Amino acid sequence: MIQLEPVSGVFNRERALQATYPMRMLIVREGSGFLCMNSGDHELLEKRIFFIPEEGLVRLEGRIKSGYWLNFSSMLYAEFLLQHLDPLAKNLFLNLSYRDLSPQESIKTYSLLDQLKKEIDAKKDLRFLAQYLSLFLGYTAGLDGYLAALTLDELQQVLRFRAILDQYYREERAIQFYAEGMGMSVGKLNKFLDRVLGKSLTVLIKDRIMREAEELLLHSDFSVDQISRILGFEQTNKFLTSFRRHRGISVLQFSRLV
Repeated sequence: MIQLEPVSGVFNRERALQATYPMRMLIVREGSGFLCMNSGDHELLEKRIFFIPEEGLVRLEGRIKSGYWLNFSSMLYAEFLLQHLDPLAKNLFLNLSYRDLSPQESIKTYSLLDQLKKEIDAKKDLRFLAQYLSLFLGYTAGLDGYLAALTLDELQQVLRFRAILDQYYREERAIQFYAEGMGMSVGKLNKFLDRVLGKSLTVLIKDRIMREAEELLLHSDFSVDQISRILGFEQTNKFLTSFRRHRGISVLQFSRLV
């Protein structure tokens, strides 16, 4: 589902970089030369990160002293798209694009990649890796502006929270559960989430549940009663009421819209 490998050395156009999965990124920390594709050549510069479309082979010409080659499945990318409705997110890998990182952004990016490599090697749960990748893409693509102001430790805390939430939101509603998982008091966790995400834990749990409800209504054959049970509601009426409050329309109206 995801591969991340360090890349370094002298390259020529004769050998293409191999990727098992369709979504591809090249992160250059130190290097010079060109990234070569059918669409043309693109200059390799230090602290430049490339978002590469599925079509076409990727060849390098030049020297990379330090870099990473990342590729991952469309399924993992789907989690990022669920969290980012901005058209820029959907078009991120449509054509080859790149972003030049500031020195501080580059340091954070490489620290995140080093940690991601450890998590992949440790065979972490796929849901955890999906959350990690989503945060990484949002940060490096500049779509989550609030992340730029966070320290590396705070970024890791956001990641840990997202992973815990994504694993337990269906059955766990208690604020204390998430606070213990984060190693914080309830008050400290809520202050942290309000500062970095602008929402309380209660709201974030409800948002995650309703996002899953929308996905199940759109892309599954489950009945409303079944979806209600899957999401941990004791009664279907409670689910219907929560959905209306969240979306401003009923489940039936939502289903008709799509």
